[in-house]
Amino acid sequence: MRPTPNDFSFNLFGFPTSIQPFFWLIAAIFSVFAAGLIDNMQIWLAKVLIGMAGVLLSILVHELGHAFTFRYVFHAPCAIVLHGFGGAAIPLQHYARGYGVRGMVANCFLSFSGPLAGFVLALVMIAFFYVIPADGRLVTSLVIFFLSWTATISIFWGIFNLLPVYPMDGGHIAREIFSFIFPRRGVEYSLILSMMLAVLFAVAGLFFGGIFITFIFAFFAYQNYQEMTGRSLWR
Repeated sequence: MRPTPNDFSFNLFGFPTSIQPFFWLIAAIFSVFAAGLIDNMQIWLAKVLIGMAGVLLSILVHELGHAFTFRYVFHAPCAIVLHGFGGAAIPLQHYARGYGVRGMVANCFLSFSGPLAGFVLALVMIAFFYVIPADGRLVTSLVIFFLSWTATISIFWGIFNLLPVYPMDGGHIAREIFSFIFPRRGVEYSLILSMMLAVLFAVAGLFFGGIFITFIFAFFAYQNYQEMTGRSLWR
């Protein structure tokens, strides 16, 4: 996933950062559901915009977790791209992944650092939530909405990403562990697990009416199948 000419680009803590147009669309869709029914159009629109800001903050913090790990653990510069399926921290040069137990732990931490950053953000949001007095003012209610929504997205996105389905963070962690235990076939075993779970979640999405969940996991299953085929697993 590379930046495109239509992206909104800026520099964040020294990381080149780009936000693709599709990201805003997905953030708006999720925020519309979070805003609920329309009682007052102005307040509802304010909640949608605040919800989009919460999604932006949550995904940015998640990717910053990966980016700072690239910088301080692997000593590699990277760029951040936010897209319709979330985001990615992309290394800008080749970096040494390491070997043995130390390499596996470092690579697993690289994948876990994104969800970890999101969980820390959620704790901060929850702490502020309990500090702000419930005085009934509109501004206060909007701030509380921002804090609770950002915490919810951060927790959900972190747990979702830790599922052992490639190319999510949990899929990368599973790949590292399987490759350490089974050096010759670890990647293939992790892909089998990943594809089976992706199909399972896609079917579950159909039964429970989660069209977006079905689509994204079906896409992941197809990606895993392509990689399995490319590795000549079916032989």
